[in-house]
Amino acid sequence: MADAYASYGTSLTTTDETTVLTSVTGTSIVNSIHVSNVDASTPASVTIKLYKGATGYSIVTGALVPIQSTYQALDTPIPLTTGDTIKVTASDANLLDVIVSVLEIT
Repeated sequence: MADAYASYGTSLTTTDETTVLTSVTGTSIVNSIHVSNVDASTPASVTIKLYKGATGYSIVTGALVPIQSTYQALDTPIPLTTGDTIKVTASDANLLDVIVSVLEIT
């Protein structure tokens, strides 16, 4: 088995739920999820969910991300298996960037 570190990122340009990490194949471990507020005048909040199939489980709900600050959503790694997905929802469009750091086990 080979292990590889990867990171996935996106800018949240809408207030709709946005997929950051899509349908894992095999096993992966999410080491960190960082959410950055890139705006100089508006705080925002973020909701992050882990989907196992069609069922979503909250990692964090409505966490405040202050102006020009970063919020770290995990305090411990989360293992993922085939088909799992991470989705993020922002309170406001065009304020937040998200980066998910993953150890992919192939």
